[in-house]
Amino acid sequence: MNPKICRLERSDLLTLISWAEDEKTLIQWCGPVFDFPLTLQQLDVYFSETEKDLPARYVYKHVTGDGKIAGICELGNIDRRNEAGSVCRVFVDKEFRGKGIAKELVGEVLKFGFGKLLLNRIDLNVYTFNAGAIKCYEELGFVKEGVKRRSTKLGNEYWDCSIYSMLKEDWK
Repeated sequence: MNPKICRLERSDLLTLISWAEDEKTLIQWCGPVFDFPLTLQQLDVYFSETEKDLPARYVYKHVTGDGKIAGICELGNIDRRNEAGSVCRVFVDKEFRGKGIAKELVGEVLKFGFGKLLLNRIDLNVYTFNAGAIKCYEELGFVKEGVKRRSTKLGNEYWDCSIYSMLKEDWK
């Protein structure tokens, strides 16, 4: 692992609450996983799944030189039988956006998933309006498989979600 990228710790959870400043931001980050407002209780339940002997999720953080958490990325939905997982809950603090942190985080998560866990397939979902994230994923080698139309509702608005994947042999 890159020395700037390491596992998220329980003591980091309060930082994530401050990033989820409104419902739209929270849904963009995690879809329906959490309810707004985000609470420590919700994060505790979520994080406890990373502490099992064979976790179904691993959450990594990018730490700056001065010790701030700049972003996080999860490798979740680990299915060891089918050798598959999902990149999810990629989130960069607005102070650090546009600096390649998401690409670095996802790259390290791919290395962990394909190299250490020996996964064969890693997929992700991304809202179709999130051009920056889509560009990042495509530059890393993810291939678009399709679109889930009107997959998420916020107020009276519906969001479409693109499905991307990468197979081990496609990994750079």
